[in-house]
Amino acid sequence: MTCHSTLRTASSVFLLVLAGCNNDLTLPSNSGSGLDLSQVHGDGQKGTVGAPLPSPLVVRVVSSGGAGVAGRQVAFLPVGEGSADRLEPDTALTSSSGEASSVWVLGPQAGARQVEAHLVADEDAPAAVTFRAEAVAAAPDALSGASALNRAGRRGAELADPLVVRVTDRFSNPVPGAVVSWSIAAGNGKLSRPESETAADGTTAVSWTLGDQVGVQKVTATMAGLTGSPVTFTAVVLF
Repeated sequence: MTCHSTLRTASSVFLLVLAGCNNDLTLPSNSGSGLDLSQVHGDGQKGTVGAPLPSPLVVRVVSSGGAGVAGRQVAFLPVGEGSADRLEPDTALTSSSGEASSVWVLGPQAGARQVEAHLVADEDAPAAVTFRAEAVAAAPDALSGASALNRAGRRGAELADPLVVRVTDRFSNPVPGAVVSWSIAAGNGKLSRPESETAADGTTAVSWTLGDQVGVQKVTATMAGLTGSPVTFTAVVLF
């Protein structure tokens, strides 16, 4: 005697064939044949390092007839050796419409980032889908000297090299667009400007013309609330 039992799910039909009711099981195929994986939403975003992107990454799995396929696994993988980006979840199950999504949490490194979405299949998997994002630096966290802190010069002369500082975030990424305040702390010298804004590499600079007196003269670079602020530059004037 042969028994037949059929179990239906949202994604596929499982046919359980019990020859003589002896519990032999025929499992469903996990092939990707005839399926397509496409991008729905989430490409081209910009976000802050260490934080999730504003919108989730969404893909869709469809059959050759264009219908959404439910119950298939999609793996979301960061691209790049040593990438610290995270995907939450890293493997998602497609819904009744064939869509699967994941939240991309950026790692600590600023710059261009990529994630690939793959349909999990034993064979004939469709091509992966690539998502791209730009990770930008977090809020300013530290101020440091980026040129020599101790100089020597002549009275009333401009130093040959400018004073340079760097602003970084908590992951040591350079922070552009940060405003640094400069002031004379000792001596009666002059600065090329009282404030300056950091460039793409996180640095900014001013020129220093020494005052008309011998001895030690000082300039400070300040950004309130940052580790390392103020940075003090010193010039020794002997003649």
